[in-house]
Amino acid sequence: MERKTIKHRQYTIEEKNEIIEMYLNGQTAGQKTIAKNLGVDPSVVKRWVDQYQEFGTTVDRRGKASKKDNPNIGRPKKTIRLEDMSKEELIEHIKMIEDIKKVAAYLKQQRKNTK
Repeated sequence: MERKTIKHRQYTIEEKNEIIEMYLNGQTAGQKTIAKNLGVDPSVVKRWVDQYQEFGTTVDRRGKASKKDNPNIGRPKKTIRLEDMSKEELIEHIKMIEDIKKVAAYLKQQRKNTK
């Protein structure tokens, strides 16, 4: 099976820093030329330059995000308080839970039948 997208080379922080230092010292061409030579999008080189100018190094944050770093990531949780529900809403909620239980039991039975 052929890959649909191009797998880009991953650059180490040291390599990124070296590329950006050469750019900032005027030893290499513009950001677009650097991006073309590296085979990356120009926005990637711009991000590296911005990070280098802000932090003194490029930053590799892949896989590092967490709720602690940014608690507003994702959809806000909707909490259901049974005390706040009307009688009709409570009945509808119980019916929904029962339907979920029925579907789960059916799927469990189907799984047993296919083994």
